[in-house]
Amino acid sequence: MRPFRGTYTALLTPFDTAGEIDWERYATLLDGQASAKVDGVVVGGTTGESPAIRPAELDRLVRWTVDRLPSRVEIVVGVGRSSCWEVRALVERAVDQGVGSMMLVDPAYNAPSSAEIRREYLGPLLAQYPEVRFLSYVVPGRTGTRILPEDLALTRHSHPNLLGVKDATGEEAYGRRARALLPPPFSILSGDDGRAVGMIQDPRIRADGVVSVVANLAPGLVVRAVRSALESRPDDAQPEIALLRRLGGWVSFTCRESTPLGPVDLKVRNPVPIKAVFALLGGSLGPCRPPLGRLPPGAFDWLAEEVRRAEQEAPRLFDEIRAGFGSPSDPAESADRIRDAWAYAEY
Repeated sequence: MRPFRGTYTALLTPFDTAGEIDWERYATLLDGQASAKVDGVVVGGTTGESPAIRPAELDRLVRWTVDRLPSRVEIVVGVGRSSCWEVRALVERAVDQGVGSMMLVDPAYNAPSSAEIRREYLGPLLAQYPEVRFLSYVVPGRTGTRILPEDLALTRHSHPNLLGVKDATGEEAYGRRARALLPPPFSILSGDDGRAVGMIQDPRIRADGVVSVVANLAPGLVVRAVRSALESRPDDAQPEIALLRRLGGWVSFTCRESTPLGPVDLKVRNPVPIKAVFALLGGSLGPCRPPLGRLPPGAFDWLAEEVRRAEQEAPRLFDEIRAGFGSPSDPAESADRIRDAWAYAEY
């Protein structure tokens, strides 16, 4: 089985004003990925708002993706859930549609230990579907759980269809321990855009690529930055690498907000900010589904200023972001126009 390598876009799910999937905008998003020659896409992951997507909608998203993308673009379906029965049903439905690669996030909330994740979740699923390629997804900041590198290595020893891990721990130590226990061809993919190039260049991690949120906005930019790092040619893509790191800071960030009861530090997470960036640049992928909503006022103002400043400093690199998603507009003017849709009036 071939390893995971390169740029995999964690696809957003566009919604219309009624909260239904906007299939026309989804097709436009897919066409941009194909044109940029991304190596793969992830359908139904965190960025795609998987907890708010119905199983029948995920089926249709997978069908559209299979039909729309060329065969050279690998399709990975996010099937990880906190119920093993639900995971099995999602895997079988994806396989029935011709997809052979799945991403399994660590189970959230019911809080299994790393040993339990290996013995009760990852191991049995890999054993049941030996023909399917699996990517483990470790994101403790969202799930509250994590499979340790030791348990990944034990799982890989018994189940060679565990092909890699998406490391969204934010910790260098995790990737370094995983690589020490799991040499190539086992794949380590960065789950954070801002850390992707550094993880590829770190001789103790030697990451194989990224599962990217930023690639929804600028797939070509991410492809060039990652490919140059993988081929040890970082000087060929310094503007792209610098902007990728900067855009990575827009995916999730902390802002200080003023409340009637005093200031608070608030964490804002993907995909709300990245959809707001689309709107600030004159495009739209629609709102998010509840319980996701809008940005607090301070976070919106910070993000709007970041977009304005970044575009002034690197205007040509933003051309790709504007393509296909609406007419160009000045971020400062867009901020006033879209404020009601993307920012709460007060905390």
